[in-house]
Parts: sequence; structure tokens; C-alpha cells
Amino acid sequence: MSMWSFTVFWALAALGVFGLWVTLLILGPNRMFRGTAVERAYFAVTEMLPEALERWMRSGVGDPLAARAERAWNALFGRRNPMFQIFGVVLYWTGLAVFFVQVAPHIPNRYAASWQWVPIGATLAANIGSYIAACAADPGVVSAENVDAACQVFGYDHLLYFERDCRTCLQCKPARSKHCSACQRCVQMMDHHCIWLNNCVGLGNARWFLCFLATFSIVCVYGTYLVGTVILELRHVHGLADGAVIWDELGQPVQLSFKSSVLYLFDGYPLLAVLFVLLLVLAPAIGIFTAYQLRITALGYTSNEETKWLNISDAVKDGVVFAVRDHEDTPHETIQVIEKEDQTDDARPRRPISHLRHVPNMYDRGPWLNLKFVLFPPRPESGPKAHQS
Repeated sequence: MSMWSFTVFWALAALGVFGLWVTLLILGPNRMFRGTAVERAYFAVTEMLPEALERWMRSGVGDPLAARAERAWNALFGRRNPMFQIFGVVLYWTGLAVFFVQVAPHIPNRYAASWQWVPIGATLAANIGSYIAACAADPGVVSAENVDAACQVFGYDHLLYFERDCRTCLQCKPARSKHCSACQRCVQMMDHHCIWLNNCVGLGNARWFLCFLATFSIVCVYGTYLVGTVILELRHVHGLADGAVIWDELGQPVQLSFKSSVLYLFDGYPLLAVLFVLLLVLAPAIGIFTAYQLRITALGYTSNEETKWLNISDAVKDGVVFAVRDHEDTPHETIQVIEKEDQTDDARPRRPISHLRHVPNMYDRGPWLNLKFVLFPPRPESGPKAHQS
């Protein structure tokens, strides 16, 4: 470690912390991590820490300055803001610059053939193109001009969605839509507001978002492999392979292990080291998030609806979810939540739901049709009338 520059060490340490923070923001809200340390860490970072800072500021600097800080925080994180988008773009292109300056000159090498440039170019083009499309495309904004057509795309299941007006937009709220507090608009089949796109992810651009995630996962994994081949190649170029010997500050010979030779190499190529660590951190995080997004898309729901399904799951455990018939002679059942204080007065025939798997998802058409619907969404003007429950 003594031969490794402290500057590089702290740069990589800061990069690792940043990568963990990004990973936490990506994975923390997802249902697969519910009740785990990841969810608790996400809650601590996004809720407990800001509340603690607010209390400290109000007690330390007074309410006026704390109020200004709160307004600044809301401007940065509570409203549509290009800060994270600009930061992400700068970081991406900086990484590409490092790649073409310090990695590209060593491809081909003894571990990577010259034909690798074909998938490199194709992957980068698809990744950058899909990112631009996801940022620029209309996510499915519901306006006064298209609200009637938007309401025809999906039916109301009367479990997750009910016929009502948006209290902010003051117009009918289509099923599966959500009002985005950052963008101040309702979005059809909204998944989430993405700070890295500075745009919502909804019916209109979900396909480009999925394409961006998939190609970005490939960029990170493939980039890690390519940078790794160059590191191995540079070990040979600089004579650090096969038990090389160097001399320390005291003039004593030191035989390098594989790990020591890589760290010694990083001392001369700090930007290469930073790029390698960044890719190592991002590859699993983006890969897991991509798999999660593809999974929920195939299952027929969005990350916004995942929260709703979690609430339904809790309601099932509380014994307030029932399959209800309006009349004794009506075979058709609808799934409804009936609170305990209302169950005595509700005389309709019903049976309790004991598990979430017994609650049908009206919007689930099967994995292939779910993916097809997102990848090739209907135009709101000509969209099919959704099947009713």
C-alpha cells in the first residue's frame, strides 16, 4: 500500500462511497429488499438523516436559515431539476474519455481481439441513443386535450384505481396514472420520476428506459472486462507479470504478487484505476435494477403500483380484503378492501382473501404480452379499450 498514491486511494474510496450511495438509491425502495438492511439503510439516508439535519439546523442556526435550507433542498430534490442529469452525463462522458485515452490504445491485446470494436461501437450507440430518447420522449403526460383518450387505455380495477379527478390537475385521472410532484403533471402508467433522466418514466418512454438500462448494464459489464484485459496487458508491457521484482524506498528488492502488481500499476494509471472501480461498483447495481425493472414489467405492474400491492398485501394480512358479490345470485366477484369497522354493516356475500396470490392483477396479460405492450405501446388516440374486471 505504501507504493500506492494516497491521492488515488482517496479518489477510489470516495468513488466507492458514491457508488454505494447510488446503489442504495436504486435498490432501496424495491420490494425485493423489504425488511432487509438495504431498506433500513435507504430509510436512514432518505428520511432519518434529512430529519436529523433539519433538527440540528433549527437548533443551531435558527428557523430562518433552516427554512431557506429546506426551500433549497425542495428546489433540488422536490422539483424537476437537471442537476443530477447534468452530473450523470458529465460522469458518463468523462468515463468514455478515459476509456478512449487509456484503454482504447491497448485494444487489441493478447486478451481482447480487434473485432471487439464492433460490439463496443454498437453498444455505446444503442446506450446513448436510448438515453436521449428516454429523456426527450413524452412519458405519457395527461392533458386536457388527451385525457379522454388516455382514460380508454386501461380500465379501473376498483382495487388499486378508482374513477376520480386529480386534485392538482383538476381533471379525470386515468387508471394506472400518477401525479408527479416533481413535474407537476399526471403521467400514464407512471413508473417513477427518474432524476438521472430529469423526466418521468411512463407509458410513452418506458421502452426507451428499459433499453437504456439493458444497454447500460452491458456497457458496465463489458467495460469492466475490457479494462481488465488492458490491466493484464499493461502488467506484461511494464514487466510486472510472472513475479516481477521492484525496489522499495530503502533499496530492498520486493517480489510483487498479482494484487501488488495491479496496485503498483494503478499508481501510474490513476484514471484507469478510477474507471475500473467505477465500473465494478456500477455493474452489479445497474444489473440488479435492470433485472428488477424487467421482472415487474413482465409481471404486469410498475414500481409505483408495487407500493400499492404492498399495501394490499398488508391489508390481506389484516383480514380486510374480500372477494365480494353484489347479490346472492351474482356469480361475479370483485376484490375489495372492507375495513373492520365497516364489515358488520356490509351485508353483501363475501369470502375472505387469505393470500396475495389469490388477488388477480387486472393489468397482467402474461409475461410476453406485458413486455410487448410496454415495448410497443398503443397510441392514446387509437389505444384499445382495456379489458374490464
